[in-house]
Amino acid sequence: MAKKNKQKPPQDPKPSQEEEKKQVERKEEEVEDEEEEKSFEDLGLDHRLLRALIKKDVGKPFPIQRVAIPLILQGKDVVAQARTGTGKTFAYLLPLLQKLFPSDSGSKSRLAPGGFILVPSRELCQQVYKEALSLVELCRVQLKIVQLTGGMPASDLQAALAGPPDILVTTPKCIRDCLAAGLLQLASISESLEILVLDEADLLLQFGFGDDLKALTPAIPRSCQCLLMSATSSPDVDQLKKLILHNPFVLTLSEVDVKDEVISKNVQQFWISCSASDKLLYVLALLKLELVLKKVLIFTNTIGAGFRLKLFFEKFGIRSAILNAELPQNSRLHILEEFNAGLFDYLIATDDSQTKEKEQVNRDKDMDSRKSRKGAKPKIDSEFGVVRGIDFKNVYTVINFDMPSSASGYVHRIGRTGRAYSAGASVSLVSPDEMEIFEEIKSFLGEDDICTNTIMPFSLLTKDAVESLRYRAEDVARSVTRVAVRESRAQDLRNEILNSEKLKSHFEVNPRDLDLLKHDKVLSKEPPAPHLRDVPDYLLDQKTRDASKMVKLTRAAMGDNKFSRRQGAKKRFRKSRDPLKSFSAEAPKRVGKDGVKGEGKGLDYTHKSKKQKAV
Repeated sequence: MAKKNKQKPPQDPKPSQEEEKKQVERKEEEVEDEEEEKSFEDLGLDHRLLRALIKKDVGKPFPIQRVAIPLILQGKDVVAQARTGTGKTFAYLLPLLQKLFPSDSGSKSRLAPGGFILVPSRELCQQVYKEALSLVELCRVQLKIVQLTGGMPASDLQAALAGPPDILVTTPKCIRDCLAAGLLQLASISESLEILVLDEADLLLQFGFGDDLKALTPAIPRSCQCLLMSATSSPDVDQLKKLILHNPFVLTLSEVDVKDEVISKNVQQFWISCSASDKLLYVLALLKLELVLKKVLIFTNTIGAGFRLKLFFEKFGIRSAILNAELPQNSRLHILEEFNAGLFDYLIATDDSQTKEKEQVNRDKDMDSRKSRKGAKPKIDSEFGVVRGIDFKNVYTVINFDMPSSASGYVHRIGRTGRAYSAGASVSLVSPDEMEIFEEIKSFLGEDDICTNTIMPFSLLTKDAVESLRYRAEDVARSVTRVAVRESRAQDLRNEILNSEKLKSHFEVNPRDLDLLKHDKVLSKEPPAPHLRDVPDYLLDQKTRDASKMVKLTRAAMGDNKFSRRQGAKKRFRKSRDPLKSFSAEAPKRVGKDGVKGEGKGLDYTHKSKKQKAV
């Protein structure tokens, strides 16, 4: 009987596999919620950096920042891979600044910079430099930050490195040039270097900086902390890890809470099948029928194609600007500033990262065959890169007029929209010759249950709508000849060089006058025909009308204050202009526009015509 009384209490039945999965998912969700609730203060950042972030109106940290910042502050080597626009710059910049802040006991005397940030392009160099400088100014600490780019005179390089600076933002090629000129010493770098950052690492080798990095490698001490930031994984990244890093802590996509997501969920991807000769027609239909949201970034593979597209747009009253490696650096930076400020809606960017070698060979052949001809083609900047790193602001649509030559190139292009988890869209025009790379891109992106990475056909554009514009488009396309493209290319380059060099000193004294420069000026010698500016209603079917209305309503809901920015800029310039220098016969019109009612009809007509010109 005693044995019967000592019976064990009944145990709960074991949970089934489904219940176990649910329990694991709940725990993961709880951990994710805790991580999402983390603030920058929880990551161990200095109070001066926290104050700077508040002033910059930066809220909660992104996933990559929540994971990377504590590891970097602990002194670990880190390889962080996350898609573009997810906060990788702050993920390394904040802890780097904190580790180099001067201590209470006094700053260490160095013979070389304590931190190197190596980037693949001049534009990214400028962008990182501005972010670092603004943080240091808001922190109110004494940290000297310097940017160096290729082509700087030796005297400027020497002056910049005097001190020396605490942080150097530059390209690998510029570091090698400084070593060759004796402005930097390997021994000094070995004694002083504490942190090395390779930003956009997957492009550093693609842009031909391999030898430059190898020249720097002997000077990297074992005690130096190395950070490698990249948007994609590739053999180049693996090669850099072996070359420079020491037992790095690798942050995979799952660890930074973006799973296998190569492109943001907020970016809708579309494609249109068309022949190469019809691409001008289709891109015209997208813009003229207003089937895509502004601002629009259009990618071409060659500089000539970019100018042809610009001239083609001008015939229909569409204003656009050009961004390519031929332009001077000052012009490129100002074009980016104007585009980000919303002064124009369409930017045609040449992604020549895959075609630079081919164009270089072609230029060499042209130089050999045309030695007697004056005015050789300008040298293309090898440190220019429009696809990666550049922070295009409020780009809602990316159009691939020419398909990139690789799947990673496609990912980098689409990464110009949907940044910081905002909405965006992409439209790729795919010709039969480009179907092979398109299929490669689709297989690279893969398909999941939610279909976040699926490239769908663009259904808003109907065949009837395209055919209604065919006659006009083909007629205009025939007028955009190679001679016209070559002349406009030379004219635009002359204008930009004039703006960049001769007016540089003037703009340093009068920075507000920069806004008087317009990079979306018309290059065509003949004005566009009036009947090409607008599309008659009888050419549009009902589906196209509905689609256009839907896009306009979406743009209105998102808030389009571009016009007010333009008006505000014009008013500022009118106030700041010298009345003696700006005196002209049109002055009475400006006065009447402010409220004089005597010449109402004439003034209204003038005002309308000006509006039409700015389309």
